[in-house]
Amino acid sequence: MGRRGGCVLNGCLTVLVTILVLVCGAVAWVMTAPGRYEDQARDRMKDSVDESKERLSLAAADGTLLGSEIARSVRSTGQAMPPDVRRNGRHITVTTEFMGLGPGLFGATSVTGCYRFEIVARSVSVERIPGERCFDLPRYRYRKPSVVAVDVVAELRPLLARGGLAAVQGAEVWHTTELKVEDWEMTQSQLTYLVWIRGAMATSTCYEFHATEKPRTLTARELKTEGCYGLQRAREAAVTAAERTELEASATKIEHRLAGALTDGRLTDGETRRAFALPTRDAMGQPAPGRPVAVAVGTERSPSEVIIVAKVNPLSNTSSALGCYQFRAHLTTQSVTRRAAGTDCLLQRTQ
Repeated sequence: MGRRGGCVLNGCLTVLVTILVLVCGAVAWVMTAPGRYEDQARDRMKDSVDESKERLSLAAADGTLLGSEIARSVRSTGQAMPPDVRRNGRHITVTTEFMGLGPGLFGATSVTGCYRFEIVARSVSVERIPGERCFDLPRYRYRKPSVVAVDVVAELRPLLARGGLAAVQGAEVWHTTELKVEDWEMTQSQLTYLVWIRGAMATSTCYEFHATEKPRTLTARELKTEGCYGLQRAREAAVTAAERTELEASATKIEHRLAGALTDGRLTDGETRRAFALPTRDAMGQPAPGRPVAVAVGTERSPSEVIIVAKVNPLSNTSSALGCYQFRAHLTTQSVTRRAAGTDCLLQRTQ
């Protein structure tokens, strides 16, 4: 029995020792976690710096480094302000703060560092400098929108010359941090981009960049604020015009049917219903049951005329356009006229 009791005791000790080792390991892991997380954040910051240097080297490979290329090349997580750029002939100095994020016990771990890139012709070098250097940089470092627009044009013109409109449409410049593309439209002969260019004090200016295929030209111009919505408004106007054309065709059809019923100088309710019973057609050109081209919602009669207000649908039920028309049947002259009557009748019950 003693041996069995000893075995039990030894087993308990083993369990206790195991638990103690696990607890100590967990405590040690927790105690050392902040340092590990900070190392990971620092590594990620260093990766961002290295990637920025590589992008700068690629952008400077042609011997020219535009401000838009710098804005795309020097990027960091959490970067609130664009980099500070100083030019002295072919010598360019870019200074900015980088941030690295790592995991954390109660949220992300972050580290920051101030870095300076020196670009001379095609050569790029980078060094970390004291953090206060970044604090001493100008508070507002956004470039004038007009200056940014000049850079955009300078980037796009060689692309247009080599690859046409497709090259301009797929250009990296549209991903520059100073730009926000509001809208764009491309046809076989031209390409238009409407873009917000960010300026100081959280303001943005609208610019239109317009490229043509024959001849291959590219222009930029500043627009008023509403100009950045011009393409969308043009599309909406085109849709409205197309819907109006469809409704006019339907109203014309109904007008002719009403005029055909007036040959005896009168227009009964039954004749009106038959004129309005014209069915819409589906995509295959077949009648669509239950959806007539027009439905009367109000009728006024006098000895000389009959006035009918109707909801009008397109001849094809593939369109969702709806409108109201007033049909005026002139009994004495046996003629019918029509006019668009807005959309108020769409809320009225059918007769």
